Amino acid sequence: MSEHPDVTVVRESYEALAKGDLDRFRDDLLADDVTFHIPGRGALAGDYRGKEEVAGYLAKFIELGGVLRFEPDAFLSDDGRVAALLHIRGEREGRVLDERGVHVFRVAGGRISERWSFPQDAYAVDEFFA
Repeated sequence: MSEHPDVTVVRESYEALAKGDLDRFRDDLLADDVTFHIPGRGALAGDYRGKEEVAGYLAKFIELGGVLRFEPDAFLSDDGRVAALLHIRGEREGRVLDERGVHVFRVAGGRISERWSFPQDAYAVDEFFA
């Protein structure tokens, strides 16, 4: 059975970010009107609308330093929606993050148009970036 095309877009987004290829991520994989929803109360929490705001979120993410890896364990999909079950690992200023989570995507026209983040422990993620 072949991979659903929406899963391919999401998988490629994780691969681009892992390689640090932010141009490919922004220019080839995001819709112009993309929205990211980031939960919590920390420095990264909020809604980011449009490619420029999402790019700003990623820049803030990088500016905070450290290493953070999203390792997809599985993808679930139907037309237009993809859920990525993740292992999230990070190291920053002596802190370690070892967390599970889910990203839920809406994909339209071969591009990510929306992403919701659901970490297992949003407060642990907030503390990691504090």
